[in-house]
Amino acid sequence: MKLHHLTVCIVTLCWIEGVYPSKEKLVFQSPPDLLLQLHDAAKLTLTHKIQSYDTILWYQRSPGDSSLKLIGYMSYKNPNIEGGFVGRFEVSGDGENTAHLHILNLTGAEYNG
Repeated sequence: MKLHHLTVCIVTLCWIEGVYPSKEKLVFQSPPDLLLQLHDAAKLTLTHKIQSYDTILWYQRSPGDSSLKLIGYMSYKNPNIEGGFVGRFEVSGDGENTAHLHILNLTGAEYNG
């Protein structure tokens, strides 16, 4: 039984300039990472408390590759999945506070990039 570690990076998009001055943790992901087997399903949840953020983007980074591939995003309540990820991932929720990345069925494509 081979386990695969799926790395999904979360980037929130903000339309303000400068650095957010607060030192408190304002962005939360649950769970922080995943260890899955082929054909597993899972859900990642991101919650943020930054009023000016309205979009949550989900990226994939494959083992041995430093580049990021955009899986999809939630802009306000509008979900979008990039073409190569349709049918394997879904997004739901609200980009203004809580969004979910649904991994529908982990395949070798997610592991190999």
